[in-house]
Amino acid sequence: MTAELPRPASTPRRSRKAEAQQRDSTSGTGRRTPRLSYEDWVDGALALLAREGPGSLRIPSLCAALGVTKGSFYWHFDDIGQLEEAMAAHWSATQGQIIAGLAAVDSIPVEDRIEAMATMLVERNWLVEATVREWSRTRPHVADAVRELDQRIFQVIQSALAELGFDAESARLRAGALVYLGIGFIHGRDSLPTPTTDQINTIVALLTAPGDASITE
Repeated sequence: MTAELPRPASTPRRSRKAEAQQRDSTSGTGRRTPRLSYEDWVDGALALLAREGPGSLRIPSLCAALGVTKGSFYWHFDDIGQLEEAMAAHWSATQGQIIAGLAAVDSIPVEDRIEAMATMLVERNWLVEATVREWSRTRPHVADAVRELDQRIFQVIQSALAELGFDAESARLRAGALVYLGIGFIHGRDSLPTPTTDQINTIVALLTAPGDASITE
């Protein structure tokens, strides 16, 4: 049975101007829709973060990269911290949906689910992943999003290993090793050879082989 995943982060607070816009639109006094939507800003900020790092997350830099004025920014956000909260929540929710989707497909044999998770290590956007994790060192709300995602991944893998027949302690230790393996791949991409899907599956097989379902005996 699939373990219950932690609840996703709460919806980020919205700009007071954006809330006023919603009230005006429902009351019939509508205003002109800004050129960039709230989602456009979040996606654009995440793309800039991946290209240029956390130092780029300044309002002038964001406006220049997106080709808009500061007025567009303040239409959606009260300050840069509010945008950063939205970025962290969006990144965590997007990654969490992928993991939850794999965990929810009970019709897929557990071995295939584990292999699919291993394949994700190669196919994920490592640049964004590494940048967000580096960013989390100085932003507590980003660190919370990273921690929540890691816990989701850990629980999904631990549940899959339990289905394979590992006892609780063995499943916990092996799931931890696999999660650390994934984090290591992310941070070692610039200094170590990038593993192929077959190589990752070989490593995963060593930790999920059911021949010795207990490492505590």
